[in-house]
Amino acid sequence: MLIATGNAYGKYLDFADAEVGDEFWVVEHVPYSGTITALRAYTVTEINSKTVLCHAEEGKPLKLKRALAQENCYLDTDPYFQNISRTWRINTQVQAAKQLVKEHEIMDFDQEVVDAIMAWQKRVSVRKSNG
Repeated sequence: MLIATGNAYGKYLDFADAEVGDEFWVVEHVPYSGTITALRAYTVTEINSKTVLCHAEEGKPLKLKRALAQENCYLDTDPYFQNISRTWRINTQVQAAKQLVKEHEIMDFDQEVVDAIMAWQKRVSVRKSNG
């Protein structure tokens, strides 16, 4: 079973007692930056005396040392990871929406889209004035 360890300065995932089938997430980011580039779900597929082999649906296999707690690895139930995941999901959707707006002509937008954007802008303004 994977165990989360750490303190206020950092969280780690302990693979010493990992079992085949354990699932966890890896947060990939720009080195020395808080910018997240990907979230990948991994499953433990093989355990050796010194290493743990893991597989993701997309991305390369991962080979970790059992004796070292791993940074940037989280359990799905970790509230800190859930916040990262929610932020990542929203960011991805916003980037896709921005790209769609860029790719379309003005005449492609109907009143429903314009009304939705204006209603969103109004909610943002209200939150900023109250916050």
